[in-house]
Amino acid sequence: MGKFFSFYCLIMGCLLAACSEDDRRQTRIPVVPENSAETRNQAALEALTRAINQNRPASAYAKRAAIYMDLGKPDEAISDINEALERENNEGRYHFIKAKILRERQQFEEGLESALRAEGLGVNTPELYIVLGDLMQHEKQLDRARFYLVKALQMAPYEGEAFYLNGLVAAKSGDTTRALSYYKRALVLKPRFLEPYVQLSIIHSVRGDYASAIAYNKRGAGYFPNDPGLLYALGHIYQQTSVSDSAYFFYQKALQFQPSMVQAQFQSGLVMMKLRNMPQALYHFDQVLKLAPGHPRVHYYMAMCYEQFKEWEQAGRMYALAMQENAADLQAYYGYWRVQKRKTYGEGTELPYEEHPFQPTRPGQVLDTTRVRVMMIQPRSRFGRDSTKN
Repeated sequence: MGKFFSFYCLIMGCLLAACSEDDRRQTRIPVVPENSAETRNQAALEALTRAINQNRPASAYAKRAAIYMDLGKPDEAISDINEALERENNEGRYHFIKAKILRERQQFEEGLESALRAEGLGVNTPELYIVLGDLMQHEKQLDRARFYLVKALQMAPYEGEAFYLNGLVAAKSGDTTRALSYYKRALVLKPRFLEPYVQLSIIHSVRGDYASAIAYNKRGAGYFPNDPGLLYALGHIYQQTSVSDSAYFFYQKALQFQPSMVQAQFQSGLVMMKLRNMPQALYHFDQVLKLAPGHPRVHYYMAMCYEQFKEWEQAGRMYALAMQENAADLQAYYGYWRVQKRKTYGEGTELPYEEHPFQPTRPGQVLDTTRVRVMMIQPRSRFGRDSTKN
């Protein structure tokens, strides 16, 4: 037992002496912390910038453009890829990178041109065909989009984004049943895929299947709790079920995370009109005009708000703008006529219907403004986040 103890002490003494010698000479290898993606990207940017400053190779510009795209810096990315193409214009990979950057910048026509050039220069990958399918569905070339998405799935049959884009094409073609099938398949393959949750929630809501709409919305919120698209979709569900306070709450939550969401502003205005809060409704409609001056029907609804205030001049001006935007808008004509007669006959007087200049022969064909079509939400920019990753 004593011999064993002596041997143990000898070994420990040697180890301690070795450690002390390492410390003295500073040759001991420190524990290297695991690098974050941000740190790796920063190191890569610094190395590529040094290479560019030395001899400005096209490959360094292209690689730096790809990193800038991942970091959500589209202006720097497009500048670098253009520099790369000035040096090597016949490199298909560089045209493909440019196509992806332009897609994120929502320059779909230019992006499609670059993607087709990449294909012509020999790029033959599922990712290129997915980008081509996406760009073509944005350009309303649905048959060609379908063709490229089929090619992508032939090469990569488990690619969730291809199924999602097929769903968009089906929805734009009027086949919502097929679209639902594609969206569900996309989620089976990639559960952490934001856009299908948004589309499934909206489609089920529009079809009146509110239980399914809420279920898909909650599943998506489990992965993306602050996503404005899901918050907007939940607001629409509550608006459809006449729970106006909750609808307004979720529209405002969506705007908190994406202030430029035009439809959330517009629907907030409609909800406020239903709640008879005309000043707040006017505020939201005014925000819509700032974000999208040509948005349909905004002037008509603003005119209705001013009419409720009995501000006849403002109401008449808004009805006139609505008529300029759509000469076939009978409701705007009726509103304008009504306001002019109020200015003539005063408030509380029954208006002489026989003087109405636009009497419809078939009143049943007048549009019902209480039913507002919900615009399909397109895939948003993926700068800084790839929602298709598990």
